[in-house]
Order: sequence, then C-alpha cells, then structure tokens
Amino acid sequence: MNSLLQKLYVPGHIEYLILDPHLVILDKSPRVERFAEFPEDLAIGQDARLSFPELVGSETIVQQIIAGNTQNSYLEGITRSSQAGTPLYIDFNFERIGNNAILLMEDVTEIMVLKQSLLQRANEAELLLCALRASEDYNKKIISSMGDALFVTTGSGKIKTINQAAQRLFGYSGNELMGQPIALIIEDEKFLLEASQQKLSSQEFLADVEVLCHKKNGQELIVEFSCSVIQTRIQGSPAFVYIGRDITARKNAEIEMNKALEKERELNDLKSRFISMTSHEFRNPLSSILMSVDILENFADEWSEDRKNSHLQRIRQCTTTMTSLLDDILIIGRAEVGKLEFKPTPLNLIEFLQYIVEDIQLLAGSDYKISLNLPPTLQGKVFQLDEKLLRHILTNLLTNAVKYSPQGGQVDFEVKIKDSWLHLTIRDYGIGIPPTDQEHLFECFHRAGNVGGISGTGLGLSIVKKAVDLSGGTITCRSELGVGTSFQVDLPLNGPPKS
Repeated sequence: MNSLLQKLYVPGHIEYLILDPHLVILDKSPRVERFAEFPEDLAIGQDARLSFPELVGSETIVQQIIAGNTQNSYLEGITRSSQAGTPLYIDFNFERIGNNAILLMEDVTEIMVLKQSLLQRANEAELLLCALRASEDYNKKIISSMGDALFVTTGSGKIKTINQAAQRLFGYSGNELMGQPIALIIEDEKFLLEASQQKLSSQEFLADVEVLCHKKNGQELIVEFSCSVIQTRIQGSPAFVYIGRDITARKNAEIEMNKALEKERELNDLKSRFISMTSHEFRNPLSSILMSVDILENFADEWSEDRKNSHLQRIRQCTTTMTSLLDDILIIGRAEVGKLEFKPTPLNLIEFLQYIVEDIQLLAGSDYKISLNLPPTLQGKVFQLDEKLLRHILTNLLTNAVKYSPQGGQVDFEVKIKDSWLHLTIRDYGIGIPPTDQEHLFECFHRAGNVGGISGTGLGLSIVKKAVDLSGGTITCRSELGVGTSFQVDLPLNGPPKS
C-alpha cells in the first residue's frame, strides 16, 4: 500500500486516508491530523469514524465505491476550528483505489471565506443603495416644490388660473387655456371624476396620480398630479387646485433601468450557469485523465494491453469531451460577436444527409435506430447551402434525439423540399421536455429539469438556433412528457434574405 501511495500524485494541499470496506485506516498522509475532529484517535488500524464523526453512516457509500458500483462521492462544507481559532472548511471526496477506498480531503477555507466576504459586500451595497434612495427622495421633495405646473378650476372644471410653469410645460399661452375645460390638458376621465367628487368634503385630496397628458403640439407627457379642494368667497362654490409635475423623463428612465436590470439579471444568470456547467463538465474528465495518467505511469509495465488500452480510451474520451465543449463555447462566442456567418457552397444534399446519419448511428451504436426518409427527387441534386451550419444543426438535433431516447429507441428523420424550402423533421420517442422548460429551450446553458444524470452542457440547442437564424430559417419544437419530442427546421434553399 505504501508503494502505491508513493507513486500516486496527490497535490500538497490535499490530505488523504486509505480505508478498507469497514472504514478502518490502512494508511494516511503525514498531515491529515489537521483536518480531524479528534486527531488523538487518528492512527493506522483505527476506525476513521473516531477521528472524523462525519463518516458515520457512509459505510454503504464506501462499500459501493470499492465494489465499483459508484465512481466517487462528495461531502462538502465540513466545518472545523483551526489551531488559531478561525473557521476551517473541508471538502471530502471518496474514490476507489485498488480494493480499498481513498478519502481525499481538501482545504476550501479560502473559497468559503471569499463567498462570505462577497455576501457581506452585497449586503453593504444594499444598505448604501437604500441610503441613496432616501437621499434622492429628500432631494426630490425639495425640487418638487419649485416650478410645478398649477391649474385652478371652477367647480365645473373650467380653468380660471394657470401659472407660467404650466404654460411652458404644455405649450399653451394663458389666454388659450383660460376658460377652457381642464379635460383639454388632463385626459384621464377617471382621475377627473375622482377629483370632482371631492366637493363633498374639502378635507379630501388626491396625491401623486400619474396621468397621461398631451402638449399643444400633440406630444405625450406623463404628469404626476395632485388635486385638492379649496373654498372660494362664493358660498357653496368650491374651486379645484391641480399641481402637476412632468415625470416623463423619470418614467422613461425607469423603463430603461428596468430593462438594464433585467438584462443584468439575465447576464448574471448566464454567468452562473456557465461557471456551474464548465466547472462540472471539466472537473470530472480532468480528474479521470489525471488518475489514468498516474496509473499508467506506475503500472503500465505490469498490465495487459487490454487494461492499458482501457485507460488510454478513457483519456481519449475525456479529451474529446472537453474539446467538444470548448468548440461549442467558441461557436456561441463567434455567433455573439457576429463572426459566425452564412457561407453557402454547392452541396450534394442526399450524400451529406446520409453521411451525417451514418456518423451519428455509428456513435449511437446498434441499440438505436435512426431512420432517414428521403424524397426520390433529391437524388443527385446540388443546392447552395452552408455545410458547416447545416452540420451543426443536424448533429446536435440527432445527438439529442438519441441521448434522450430510451435504450433501443427509434429516431425518425424526415426530409422534404417544397417551394424552394428545405424541411427537416427529427422526431424521437423519449422522455420529452417539460412545458416550463420549453420557453427557455434555446437559451445558453439551460437544461430541462427532467434530464437527471444524462450528461450535457445546454449549448447544443443554442448553437442550433443561431445556425438556423443565420441560414434565414425557422425552428419549431413539439414535445410531450413520456411521449417524445419533434423538431422541425425550415431552411430557404436560396439563402437568407438580403438585409
């Protein structure tokens, strides 16, 4: 066991324990005691649960890993107190090593402290924002007392007084408005009705009601009006005072700000999904590559060719997976900055489609059947199409159809040409897409909630949508849970319309 550990590469910031199926310690790293709850009980031959109480109940998981039924298992965010009295955070990772299990322990205190610091800063920023809002409200009240539009009307709504601010705001002269109904300025009948009912009580008033108005030249304004009743010298003849503030710019700014905030939320969500996806999709293959390389370096001379080839195949598959992921991200990036373009070339469509189907069928294996239905009229015909974009579309749709089909599933691929349009329909009979996920179908890094452990990045359909759009086509989806999913892509054979 010692010779095995000496050969394995374990980074310096990671400690480990070698455990048998009953969690008895077979070997340990020199400084693993710093992670133990009870370091005095930590010794070879002792039960690891005496030093690490978090391992209680993990016997079944360890036995499944040793038996090969599970690749690995994680316990994250284990909390300790360091010798200095500061918090210490540890992540556990169980993996198989020979006929035993290795428990890798990583110090993640720096990451956890950084997360806590970011949360604290976010809270502080929110407090500052609240203070800023309070300050803005205070300043707004001071400013609103000056230069507001003012109208005074009779009980019947005829304008009898108007100030200069109102004349400037609405573009009328005093003579043009004097004696005119206030409805010439304020078109909101509900607001005027509520204001007129105040004559029942001079103690009532309306405040800060947003009203759509029009200037003399027809331009729309959003004015925040307040209205109150005052008694005139004529008994029983009240007057109405309207004070209005132009808030058009503020409302437009709010609309733009809300759009910007929504865009920022979408961007933050996209960043979060990107970080989550890439960390997950890269971490596992990289760990597998590192482990396989270590094993090959140390045991290649002792193993058969089949066993060595198995590890080489794992390295090749992991490398291919990461390369494919990087290619997908680069395609999305090129599309976002406008560097992905439609470049048609003469293409023998029937040969191209058959090649794509054969390629996907080979990868899917004999358990799946991809049925290609081609019209006889396609034989020997050549069309001006972008081969790369069409390949992105078909490869992603066919791969998804196979991936989300049951074992031994059927995928139907139907091709039609009508009125200078190419119609491609790919139908599977798999798990289907939940209705709540269908509206986010073509968003980057979005995956349906029912995919479970099926691997994927959430980039495939985003690439398909961008390729379809660049080709001047459309894509539609019909799906039902447990029944299957159908995608129809319609592409113009004459290329996208000229802009």
